[in-house]
Amino acid sequence: MVFLRADKPPRHVLDTLAAPKGGRTLASAVLGDGTWLVATTLGLAVWRADGARFHPWDRIDRAVLRRRGAQLSVTFSGEATPELFAIEPKDKRFASILNERLQASVVEVQHVETPSGQVIVALRRDPADQSLHIQEIWDDAVDRPAAAALVKAARDRLGEAAGLPRSAW
Repeated sequence: MVFLRADKPPRHVLDTLAAPKGGRTLASAVLGDGTWLVATTLGLAVWRADGARFHPWDRIDRAVLRRRGAQLSVTFSGEATPELFAIEPKDKRFASILNERLQASVVEVQHVETPSGQVIVALRRDPADQSLHIQEIWDDAVDRPAAAALVKAARDRLGEAAGLPRSAW
């Protein structure tokens, strides 16, 4: 019989996480449906019986823990709707580490206010190789053509401040 810490994923989960080599497990949480969330130094792995996905910290747009109902809402880059995870109240440590890692991937942020909503332009650091890139997070209601010039100006400011080559932004 194998005895594990309550928050440590079993070997079959760890073996199929799809996480890049070199990352260290920081915290994990098992959900009621058998899904495992595993925070590593390089990103967030989501393991389900039908497969696993890995999301580097700099490719997660938002994460919000709604204490009421203990629901973790995570928006991955390129996806409009957040993924919802029902976590246990005991998993506060996991949520705290998730928040800490997301914040650590953000170097600088510019909030671009438009009449139709907000665009966040962020300078992000890739946790694997420490490279920098610029990411845009658009509110759904933002009129993209009307906001394009404002967003480009914010990208230019961040790119210049970071010393990125003009082709990177």
